[in-house]
Amino acid sequence: MRTRTQTTPVYASGKLLLAGLLLAACSVESSPKASPAPGPSQASKEQEAAPVQDVMTAEELAAEEARLAAEAEAARMLQLEREAAKQRADEQREKRAKKLFSEVMEPLTEAAEAYSVHNTLDEDSWIGHDQEDNQEDINALLDDAISVLGVSEIATTRAQLRALQKQISELQLGLVADREARVSAPAEEDLNKLQKAYTDSREDLALRIQEAEESISNKQAEIADLERNFVTQMRAIGVELNLESARSLLSTVTGDDFIEMCVVFDNVRGVTVQLQELTEESGESLDAAKRYYGSYVVLIHLMDRIQLELVRRINEDMVPRLAKLSKDAEVLIRDAQDNISNGGDRSIGEQNISSNELTIRATDFYTTYLSEQATEIMARNAELQVTLRDAQNTLDTVSLSSEVASLMKEGSRNFAALMKLDLPDLKGFENAELKAEFERLTKQINTVN
Repeated sequence: MRTRTQTTPVYASGKLLLAGLLLAACSVESSPKASPAPGPSQASKEQEAAPVQDVMTAEELAAEEARLAAEAEAARMLQLEREAAKQRADEQREKRAKKLFSEVMEPLTEAAEAYSVHNTLDEDSWIGHDQEDNQEDINALLDDAISVLGVSEIATTRAQLRALQKQISELQLGLVADREARVSAPAEEDLNKLQKAYTDSREDLALRIQEAEESISNKQAEIADLERNFVTQMRAIGVELNLESARSLLSTVTGDDFIEMCVVFDNVRGVTVQLQELTEESGESLDAAKRYYGSYVVLIHLMDRIQLELVRRINEDMVPRLAKLSKDAEVLIRDAQDNISNGGDRSIGEQNISSNELTIRATDFYTTYLSEQATEIMARNAELQVTLRDAQNTLDTVSLSSEVASLMKEGSRNFAALMKLDLPDLKGFENAELKAEFERLTKQINTVN
């Protein structure tokens, strides 16, 4: 996969559980043997010893029933909302696939032709086109197709979120500068007309600070709305997210790659439907069946490339970088300890040690998250390999276009299943400091990229 803007595995949100109302019946134990009637004092003592039973009043029962009914209605409305979102996603996918189809067919067809001759080429040759050269051509064509298939409403939402976050960062930097300048700025009444033309007064800075704060607040509200839209859009294509896990995903270094993978997979499903329909329309045309099914096989290779590239980046790039950051923090801890031993300021040294210990904990946490994400993607890739082997074998032996169309339909269902990824959760932060350090590391890695 070509280098892309970085932003990466998401546990499903909790379902509403409607608890039943249990009422305990009170029973009185009786002795099997006759006994004299208790006297007044004895009866009084027994009454005092008897446990007090909690009995819900009619009003409380009605309130509980109303609560359960409200929860049931909320669950029903949520389900209706999700079904509506899925229907919209299906319609958008179909519309998008038709629009992208002609553009993506060119690289798919060329890649299919390259795959068809791959095994006939020499593995390594000084002269002519060998398998290594051919694979480079295939990878370039797959990347072209990926670029085409990366278009969707989800990608648009992500781009809008990134733009707003960048604007907020710029506004915050301006706020810091204006607040510092306001400390020593002259009052407006102390400036003459000439000075007012090129000097910011304390009042000017105060107004600018207020406007920036309001702008940040408005943009944060826009971000909140877009995040909710993002959750709905991801759920509609089969990726279960809640708001918190969505924010975590959007803040990780692999988040953009994971989102792109989901978008491309969703568009692959749409293109597969178009190929299936064309194959059915071609009737008994073997050439058409091979062409369309060849493109379908390339789409599976494309999905395989995206998954493996993301896992490679995690294992060969992100995890080693985190390991280096952790080792650097260990070195700084030892330096701080040495400084304390040699008469350095103990409070400063201990504060630095604590800060670097937090970095080590955050890098360990981050490494675990990314490793679990890679493991989950590889598990899905193992399923994809089965589909790929079946598809390639069918391409080599296909004889009837109707069989090809049926297999494409089954493949489309498999693609939908592959979307249901369970990624490690980021909700387990031990405290706000760890979360802040986690976000700092994300920004640091993204800056390096």
